[in-house]
Amino acid sequence: MPAPSDISEIQWSWGPGQSVLALLAGGRIVELAIERPDRLLGTVCLGRVSAVDRSLDAAFIQLGLGETPGFLPGAKARGLNDGQSLVVRVIAEARAGKGPKLSTDPGGCPASILEAAASARIPSPLWRPHVLETLLAAHPGARRVVVNDAAALAEARRFFPDAAQAPLSDLDEAVEAALNPVVALPSGGRLVIESTAALTAIDVDSGAGRPADANREAVAEIARQSRLRGLGGQIVVDFVSGPKGTPYRMAAALKKAVAADPTPTHVFGVSPLGLVEMSRERRGIPLADVLCRRSLVASADSLALTALRRVLAEAGLRPAARLGLVLAPEVFAALARQGEALAETERRLGRPLALRQDAARDRDDIVIEDART
Repeated sequence: MPAPSDISEIQWSWGPGQSVLALLAGGRIVELAIERPDRLLGTVCLGRVSAVDRSLDAAFIQLGLGETPGFLPGAKARGLNDGQSLVVRVIAEARAGKGPKLSTDPGGCPASILEAAASARIPSPLWRPHVLETLLAAHPGARRVVVNDAAALAEARRFFPDAAQAPLSDLDEAVEAALNPVVALPSGGRLVIESTAALTAIDVDSGAGRPADANREAVAEIARQSRLRGLGGQIVVDFVSGPKGTPYRMAAALKKAVAADPTPTHVFGVSPLGLVEMSRERRGIPLADVLCRRSLVASADSLALTALRRVLAEAGLRPAARLGLVLAPEVFAALARQGEALAETERRLGRPLALRQDAARDRDDIVIEDART
């Protein structure tokens, strides 16, 4: 697993309403990020205390974003009271019905934004860092930034003057692979990764290969997949049975493999049932939670935004063509809700985008057609 300082390249695939960013090390994608306007991580707000829970020693803060109030630990030490205003920053996204986790450290918010907070509406957002700015700060060793869009290039050069526009890896394909619960191993084995609300279970299967080879390959792949998928919380691994002491040797190897993960990851040991237990700190939202419904089925909104990305890519290859989309009714309805993203797509196309729904079409079957005038 490459160390964070080994990150050599960031690829930014822009899309209307949703962008995909990939971090590469040694020419291989090791991390994926999905950027949408509703993502809150790093956002600084002028908040209002809506409630103080003495038993939890925490305060619930209204942020002015229309979401569940944020959670701020340490209310007692801060002497917080209901109705009080204060500047907070989102350090963990809302998930599973829980509001975002907050800090009073404003992070990289400019000295001018904080000064303006004195006259801002309460509650209200004050500042949101650009996703590329955040990634470059976390990985200062990145030597190359590549984007697929001219407008995104101008934006990228605000943070990385040498950013270039060039063809990218197939990031949509990389995302699809990172959502697949099955990961093939070189020896013929595989990993099966299943996440629940309580924990993530990873099963190692040797298939037709040797158990020792599958276990050895699984160690490196588990470290990579944990980061690639943004897994967080408790993780248990069931390695292939082998000679006495196999789970303990695998736990020791896994501990070394995850040491380079920029997100704190700890391997605790082996359970009485022989499962290797580990945990990875929750920071962002797991990739599957961002893009999928239950059972790793892509949501209609994600499919609608993917359709817009694909039609813009096709328009780049055939600029004279008048293109349209044919979508399943559920995805068609979702696209109708994405007014801003659709408008941006049409602005870039220079004309309205023809949309047609087909009740006989599967929900993930997106067709780009030559639209009639």
